Amino acid sequence: MIDYNQLPLIEKDILDNALIPNYVKIYDVIFNLIVEGVIKPGDVVPSENALANYWKVSRGTVRMAMRKLEEDGYINKTQGKQAVVAAYAMQSKDGFQWLFNPCLENCVDKIDEIRSEPNYQPCGVYVAHELGHEKSGTLMISVRTDYFSGERQLANTSTIFDARYLEEYNLDFNNKEAIQKFVVHDLYQAAKRAKTVFNVLNADTNSFIAVTNKNEPIIIVEEILVGNNDKPLAYSKHQLLGSKYRFSIERKSHI
Repeated sequence: MIDYNQLPLIEKDILDNALIPNYVKIYDVIFNLIVEGVIKPGDVVPSENALANYWKVSRGTVRMAMRKLEEDGYINKTQGKQAVVAAYAMQSKDGFQWLFNPCLENCVDKIDEIRSEPNYQPCGVYVAHELGHEKSGTLMISVRTDYFSGERQLANTSTIFDARYLEEYNLDFNNKEAIQKFVVHDLYQAAKRAKTVFNVLNADTNSFIAVTNKNEPIIIVEEILVGNNDKPLAYSKHQLLGSKYRFSIERKSHI
């Protein structure tokens, strides 16, 4: 727990400056402490009441500051409603336009466990088309991968790739560690680009992520990874717990 008595006071002339909302001033204090490394990932932020009393502002002001810090990915609310500094609060701001595994790179918590389960599976029409096959039924490797922080599942990926890649990439189907490394890391290093679609749905019984709140938003990231000579490498569908993932994308004028 951060000792709030060690936090800097906000000077009266700053608090009295009506041009800047007080929640922004609170935000700036905590943001600067995170940037300077005074507050570290995993540190528990004092309660809203304690901070409101310490800085002599309303609890609503502190709550708004905390909400904005959470929206920007600098703090997380735990299941016990405590606010903690995000594990990747100062993660690189490189945008989603760069190829990497979003389940790892875009999570505000540290992923500390990954479980993968590969299976043989003939592909359907849609996946066959996306991976460059003329018809369905081609033998594929389907890998379900689950990502955890602590005991909580935060993401799931279904990855499908041509079974012929086992030989091409010298993979042993029975070596789960090698298959996991391939779908979690190696495919993203081999890919040159990706065709990606985002969607957001509420969690339901068909979600691959176990949630306690059925209205928890799930971010769906569906993509085709493409390698050299525009060769499709794999189809991936990521399901990401909405409260635990953030994305930045560089956008440019079309003019």
